Amino acid sequence: MSQVAVPPTPPKTKRGRRTLVRDIIEVLLLAGAIYLVIAFALQTVRVEGESMVPTLQNGDLLFANKISYHFHGPDRGDIVVLIPPESPSRDFIKRVIGLPGDIIKIDGRYVDPKNPNAPPHTAILLKVGGQGGWQVLNEPYLPDQKKDPWTEMSNCCDSSGRATAVPTELTIPKDQYFVMGDNRNFSSDSRSIGLIPRNNIIGKAWIRIWPFSHFGFLGSGPTLTAAGSLVLALPLPLARRRKQISAFLRQRTRAA
Repeated sequence: MSQVAVPPTPPKTKRGRRTLVRDIIEVLLLAGAIYLVIAFALQTVRVEGESMVPTLQNGDLLFANKISYHFHGPDRGDIVVLIPPESPSRDFIKRVIGLPGDIIKIDGRYVDPKNPNAPPHTAILLKVGGQGGWQVLNEPYLPDQKKDPWTEMSNCCDSSGRATAVPTELTIPKDQYFVMGDNRNFSSDSRSIGLIPRNNIIGKAWIRIWPFSHFGFLGSGPTLTAAGSLVLALPLPLARRRKQISAFLRQRTRAA
């Protein structure tokens, strides 16, 4: 019976050991780099409370993008994670409504001049960048305003951005932002804590990752439409007087 000789296992060389060590180091460095990128660019945020209902629910888990605001400022409609100036140990989640340079006021008894027979409602009015006429902020993400109308802190704003007794114009200073929760009747936001400095905004809430049944992006933002011009009817005696003056001038013109 013949036997087949098995060649001996070659001894491990120093070169082989160096290659293995190098591979391990490369994997560890790559893992560390990926971790640092994720830690720098993203933050997981858990929603606590109901101030952003119906857009966000208590217990939702989000990814917040921390890197984009290093290249540009927050945009109107962004849902942001911020540190309230008076509570630096907490994180709030709110929506950006007013930007630096905007003129803003909130009117709790606004009537659309284009629809004067409609009941009054609370509206946010803006002069974007402090220029042009008033524009109304349309907010499709709010709770149903027929069933749950916005009635709390419905006039604004004083020099700090807080609520007022009557509609008051505020020019938002440089590097300051006016933020609000979508659930206006149950939100601690700029109406109560004031304007938010740019440096207090950590990142933009980007995507909901839990519950998985609601996985996805966070919906559309607001739009602006020009506030209509209200044409006031003249009192009857004054209107009649103007007609009389016009008729008199026409007669004088014919006589000439």
